[in-house]
Parts: sequence; structure tokens; C-alpha cells
Amino acid sequence: IADSTVVGGADVPFSNNGPLSGVTHTPGTTTITVVSAGTYEINYGISITAGVGSQIAIAVNGTVDASTPITALVATGELFGSAILTLAAGDVITLRNNSATPLVMTLAPGVGSQLTIKKLD
Repeated sequence: IADSTVVGGADVPFSNNGPLSGVTHTPGTTTITVVSAGTYEINYGISITAGVGSQIAIAVNGTVDASTPITALVATGELFGSAILTLAAGDVITLRNNSATPLVMTLAPGVGSQLTIKKLD
């Protein structure tokens, strides 16, 4: 990803994929689509070099899930969160900057953002 700044309210892009099973994602985009309904564990994180006061959260179909926001309390560091969500087939998941404060992700070769979705049932 050439531009590592994620403005307030924008979704975080994911530059590539690991193994995919039960979800779809096109590298370089922000959206991940769930193929089948179920209960999912979602682990998410971002490494930032600027953005005190910014906040990351999981959005489902464009709406932030209230159990997922994590606030950046330092300018440089990592934010990690975990949630268990019940999702329907076709739901679209994004990792969102859920604040008005822009954040700057770590550039390659560092990992700027990551998201792991695991179906539990």
C-alpha cells in the first residue's frame, strides 16, 4: 500500500492475503466477505507511527460493532483487539479508523495491519 495514512472514518486496506477459507478478499482492498453464516472469532491489529487518539474497530456491513473499538494512547505502537461475532452469509467486514483523527500505518517491510477470522461453529 503506497499511502499509509488512514483518515478518520475510513477503512484500513489490507495489501495481501494469507490462506483464505470461508472468506473472500481482494488484495489491496478494505473489504472481507464472509461466505457462510456462523460465529466467528476476529483478531485484528494495526501498527502505527502517528495517530494518538485514533481508534480502530470492526465494522460489519458498514456499522461499527460496539464491542470492538480500541483507542491509540501512544503515537507509535501497536493496537490489537479480539471479538466474537455472529455473522450472516454475505456480511462484509472492514477494519475502520473509528475516529476523526488520522492514523499512519507502519510501511513495509513492517506489518501495517492484520486481521484473522476464524469460524467457531
